[in-house]
Amino acid sequence: MPAAALSRTPVSGVDPAVTVTSVAAGVSSTQSYAAPSPGERIDAGHGLARLAIGDLAGAMTLLGRLGFTITTDLDPATGRRYAMAVSETATARAWGVYLVDLSEPLGLCVAVPHPKSDAICEQLALRLWRAVPGSMLAMAAVHRNASSGTADHSRNTASVFHHLWTTVLGPRGVPQVQIHGFADATATEQTVVSTGAGPATLAAVRIADEIAATGLVTTRGWDGTADPDLRALTNEQGIAADANSWVWVHVEYNRTVRTTTALWQPAIDAVAAAIPRCWPTIDPRPAGPGTSRSRSARRSAQAPRATSPAKTTPTAAATPPAHGSQVPRY
Repeated sequence: MPAAALSRTPVSGVDPAVTVTSVAAGVSSTQSYAAPSPGERIDAGHGLARLAIGDLAGAMTLLGRLGFTITTDLDPATGRRYAMAVSETATARAWGVYLVDLSEPLGLCVAVPHPKSDAICEQLALRLWRAVPGSMLAMAAVHRNASSGTADHSRNTASVFHHLWTTVLGPRGVPQVQIHGFADATATEQTVVSTGAGPATLAAVRIADEIAATGLVTTRGWDGTADPDLRALTNEQGIAADANSWVWVHVEYNRTVRTTTALWQPAIDAVAAAIPRCWPTIDPRPAGPGTSRSRSARRSAQAPRATSPAKTTPTAAATPPAHGSQVPRY
């Protein structure tokens, strides 16, 4: 068997959740990782754009030579057709899993940059992906601590994951919701919703409100209630979104929520419920990278800021949470 065939990631059966779960379970801080070259990133972006519109032949031409396996079938949970590109995972070309619901035009990206490190987040992302027709699930295929930490997809601007956001999805007006997790000891809140480096948006406010309505203690990155280490201020996808007025929402769930089905499933369903109501009311879709609206124009599409952050309390909590900054996040 050719060496190239041996390096391909096995894709199991019809259910895409099996492959997503398997890849997430297999990442390791000791695995190899090499960032794609600029040319490889461009090819990957073009290939994933073809995948998103169901052009599997075009996607295979561009992604196949980069080591991706391309599949399509009907999702057994929804009955909707999907296409999936899975990178190699046993080589340094661990460049991600990209799963597209083809039943409607692409309208949302559900992103998981830290599989295994933020345990079980891929399961939360799968539920949100299935709840929103026309969405893409983008997941790293490498542990955030691999390659001395340079493989962290929320920080690595040379990754396919980041390139997809900054040159394909963001410029086309496709919003991104990133799913993360933190240790219970990090902070007393159960869920944190933020916009990273950017100001509050109606999308983020509505997602936070919907999650809080499920009963979870929910803090917000823009009003002074969230733990400072959970606000995603240095997340590169959030920085790019702020610079270009793209819609980007960062959602953190603590470990107890992520390991309790009765808590995380309603919380994810809350995000899905917020989406149809919030996307049409926010920033117009830009035509390409760098097409940013002025700050004054953006404010009209953003939620009002809290006037007294120090007095704002998290939903369902009597007092702001005590923050701990040196506790593991996972």
